[in-house]
Amino acid sequence: MTSGKYFNRGVKTIDKSDIGFVVKETPDKVIVFGGKNERYDIPINEIQQVGANVLIGLKYDQVEKYYVSRESPLPASRTEPWETDDKQVDLATYEGKYPSGLFNKGVRAKNEDHVGHVLKESKDTIVVFGESDIRYDIPKSEIYQVGMNVILKVDFSGFDKYKVNKSKPFPAD
Repeated sequence: MTSGKYFNRGVKTIDKSDIGFVVKETPDKVIVFGGKNERYDIPINEIQQVGANVLIGLKYDQVEKYYVSRESPLPASRTEPWETDDKQVDLATYEGKYPSGLFNKGVRAKNEDHVGHVLKESKDTIVVFGESDIRYDIPKSEIYQVGMNVILKVDFSGFDKYKVNKSKPFPAD
């Protein structure tokens, strides 16, 4: 669900070498998280080239029209695990197959500060992509509560120890 042709690649425009990285892709757009709490939902047809990075065939000021609040829910992926062949949503099957999935949930610190969104979950770790192009690998033992968001036992000021390079491979399942 999280991997694909564009996932986790850096994103450039014609006149700016780094506007962020792709955190999700759908059939018609890529979701890009940038620094300073930016998010852009950029149509696939605006992509000019894909290599080590994704090149958007626009100037940066033209990309700003695709700005979306980072707090907005992420759109559906290219393939969602609960869709059946006739495209009907089968939530009962999904809940049975993925009963404790944290993917795409918002993550908040103990003091209610927004940390980011869960991008991957392994047996004992959650990978969180946060503000300003930061990735955190947080042990599940730090989870205080799970509801609409994942609430952690740590205040935002204590997250430096969980920072990792965003290019580092994800933890094994």
